[in-house]
Amino acid sequence: MKTKKIVVSRALLSAGVAPLALCLFSASPAMAQDADAAAGTAEGGESIVVTGSRITRTDLLSASPVQVITAEEFAQSGAVNVEEVLYDLPQVIPSFSAASNNPGDGSAQVDLRGLGAARTLVLVNGRRYIPYDTSQVVDLNTIPSALIESVDVVTGGRSAVYGADAIAGVVNFRLKTDFEGVVASSEYRITEAGDGGTFNTNVAIGGNFADGRGNVTVFADYTKRKSIFQGARSFSRQTISDDDEGGFYYGGSGTTPDGRLSVGGVDLNGDGTLDLPAVSGQFNPDGSIRPITTADAYNFAPANYLQVPQERWMAHASAHYEVSPHFDLFTELTFINNRVNTELATSPASGFPIEIQLASPFLADSTRALLTPYDIDGDGYVTANASKRPLEVGSRSSRNDRNAYRILFGSRGEIAGNWTYEGYYSYARTQNNEQQSGNIAISRFQAAVKTQFDADGNLVCVSDIEGCVPANIFGAGNLSPEAANFIAIPTQNTTVIESQVAQFTVVNNNLFDFGLGAAPVGVVLGAEWRSEKGRFSPDFYLASGDVVGFNAGQQTVGGYKVRDFFGELSVPVVADQPFMHRLEFNGAIRHSHYNNSVGDALSWSAGGQWAPIEDLTFRGQFQRAIRAPTVAALFGGQSVGFPAFQDYCSTAAAVTNANLRASCIANGVPAALLGTDLQGGSSQIRAVYGGNPDLKEETSDTYTFGAVLQPSFAPGLSLTVDYYNIKLKDAILVSGPGATSVRDACFGTPDNGFTPFDTSFCSLIPRNPQTYEVQDLLNTALNAGSIKTEGVDFELRYSSRLDFGFFDNESRLSVRVSGTRLIKYANNNLAAIPSLLVNCEGRFGAFCGDPFSKWRGSARVTWATGPVTLSALARYIGRATDDGQSGYSALFKPALGDRKYYDLSIGYEASDNFNLTIGVDNIANSKPPLIGDANNQQANTFPSTYDVYGRRWFTNATLKF
Repeated sequence: MKTKKIVVSRALLSAGVAPLALCLFSASPAMAQDADAAAGTAEGGESIVVTGSRITRTDLLSASPVQVITAEEFAQSGAVNVEEVLYDLPQVIPSFSAASNNPGDGSAQVDLRGLGAARTLVLVNGRRYIPYDTSQVVDLNTIPSALIESVDVVTGGRSAVYGADAIAGVVNFRLKTDFEGVVASSEYRITEAGDGGTFNTNVAIGGNFADGRGNVTVFADYTKRKSIFQGARSFSRQTISDDDEGGFYYGGSGTTPDGRLSVGGVDLNGDGTLDLPAVSGQFNPDGSIRPITTADAYNFAPANYLQVPQERWMAHASAHYEVSPHFDLFTELTFINNRVNTELATSPASGFPIEIQLASPFLADSTRALLTPYDIDGDGYVTANASKRPLEVGSRSSRNDRNAYRILFGSRGEIAGNWTYEGYYSYARTQNNEQQSGNIAISRFQAAVKTQFDADGNLVCVSDIEGCVPANIFGAGNLSPEAANFIAIPTQNTTVIESQVAQFTVVNNNLFDFGLGAAPVGVVLGAEWRSEKGRFSPDFYLASGDVVGFNAGQQTVGGYKVRDFFGELSVPVVADQPFMHRLEFNGAIRHSHYNNSVGDALSWSAGGQWAPIEDLTFRGQFQRAIRAPTVAALFGGQSVGFPAFQDYCSTAAAVTNANLRASCIANGVPAALLGTDLQGGSSQIRAVYGGNPDLKEETSDTYTFGAVLQPSFAPGLSLTVDYYNIKLKDAILVSGPGATSVRDACFGTPDNGFTPFDTSFCSLIPRNPQTYEVQDLLNTALNAGSIKTEGVDFELRYSSRLDFGFFDNESRLSVRVSGTRLIKYANNNLAAIPSLLVNCEGRFGAFCGDPFSKWRGSARVTWATGPVTLSALARYIGRATDDGQSGYSALFKPALGDRKYYDLSIGYEASDNFNLTIGVDNIANSKPPLIGDANNQQANTFPSTYDVYGRRWFTNATLKF
């Protein structure tokens, strides 16, 4: 039994097509499908499967919008990793990519609508794939781009059809399965600056047997990508810092190689008055102290990767054999070894106390005199706050070595009459071994700093930790190699995630018909069992929290199981009648039972299509979807992060505003320190994150309404427009509500006169007892958020044969223009406090993150004449303004202008066996917008959204046998 699987996109067009097209190009780029596809009918009337449903049909229209990327577009783009092409889709907000270093973990992810990668369900051949960690997100590095036949992107919650997680939609990668012959391909791409070279080579071998009833396809792939450091580009080699007055300075971190001293004020009499004021300063190489200036900030940028290096091995095999029409066996086997490194500047040793020996020879006499009054108990030591970036330790390096594999086998075939079945079982496992260097043990740092003289007058450590060496942290370049080796520690952790799926479905595509000319009613019934189990195992130092550098964290161990029963119905009612060329309804329902705090959950959908005439179809769909909490959200151990944060108690308003003054004092800040710099010049704080086993499921409601125009007077032309509206409630905040939201809930905001929203959140904001800076802000997982987004997707496709060409009198032109107009994106990390809602449409920044431009689009034009194919792509990212959540009154870059990128490729089919493609991306060598550290992501910009590499060249050679 065979069903021909054809998928063709039905994208979107609105009144905005013309202006967007003008923005994109003067002579635009595009890519389209052929005229038969645009006509919306399967070739030869064969049955097809459109992603978003398991019911086969005889036309290419679905009630939900489906966007398709073909294998040709991957080839024309020169992409080695699939995210490079997906990020050109207007519906995608870029997530982790090759430019993600900090934050970044070596993975590549897809994020539809900006709702988060965990809310986009990634499928391969319509089935769940390999999660890469306990967040259960799929790493796109595990998908073989050279084996892709097409990628289908479906908008809206599809939980009723595919199960949990499809809140924003589904991305389905269709791989070649009935492949015959041998295809070997190699590609190399490099920037115009001569760095960041990426090499890929792959081979696919396949063949049919048993008179075409069976096929075996095997595939192997190797990729090697070189690194680029931020110091290699002028825009990223120097940290840009906001001065809070609308300007900028070349700044960086307050934790410097010189080292800084911070000693809290002392109340000797207990009367609430500081008899000894707080002191702070930066060390000179001789151990003396000078005042801190902005010029002293450490420029951490050059030591960070702009492109993370990668080495990947991949093997994939698929096979099927039709024993009989009732028994068609199939299997898929995949293995991936992916090695990706990240690298950051030397670890900042700060945020913990140290004890300084007043008699230490490392201190200048002036420093000793300054600190002596603070030795209250007369023991010869003063307690201070550490702040030192010991360059002698070296950069922080994380080496991720991921092994992932998936085994799938099953059977499909006819049952009786029009009933067919499919059943399969899959097991997927990923193990990541992360080796870290450049971390510093807090206990060793403290031990090496606290010194004394032994009986012979030698300076030694007070601590008896084996190998302890006195550390001179008082000035740049003073740390001995022996001390650096003592305080530095190698660390490691292991992450394992296992996913099992067993599914059985029965389908009848010809149940009955209404006798009104429409196709038969179709039905699907099915059951699914799924198990997710994972663990994160950090070593002693990471688990204990006795570390600065990379984030510490506690062990994560846990899992859950879910049983689903689901059904789907397609009801064509009437066809080929006056004002009723086609009328059709659909519905789906799924009941899920989880063996954890979620319990029972229901998802469902309903929709329909109405074509009053053959050329015009109206469609609409409602979908109730769920997303269950992941292993990480439920069982995540505590870890430490460093979010951007402005302490309201350090602002002038803490002195002048009575509400804020009272809140800050209640939070533990002495009245005498209100309005002073409690953070020591740092724009980040340390926060604690963790899981919550009592989490419930998220729920979303999605509406889509649209129209498809396929005019019979213009064969090959299709215009579509679709409105979407997604409302998500009880959003799971794995990292908690966010540091700034917890702050605002406790203290209020400038807009409401600093009136607290909920003072219970103040208990989540502890302070250092010496410096009173915010330290270890608690930010555990909660069902606390809500997101509402709406917009319009549109697409124009045209394909036609032309009566001229270079090599003969015929050629083919294909055009695609697609885009999205974002109308609304309202995000509230604490839905109970409506005033904390932030509108992110057309914005970027500390809360919204990557730009949510109101207009995004891409266009491709492809002209094929004889053996030559010319293809040009234009990409457009609209302007955006700051979200106002940075805490700064004036920003260096409060608005970002639009960006346009142009790519070009030329393919030459020298023979039936050899094809050569060369191309250039970012022809105009456009630079990314520069943004200050108050509201950027990394590298002074948003490197996954904007092109940070400049003009790049690629070439690809393919042999076919």
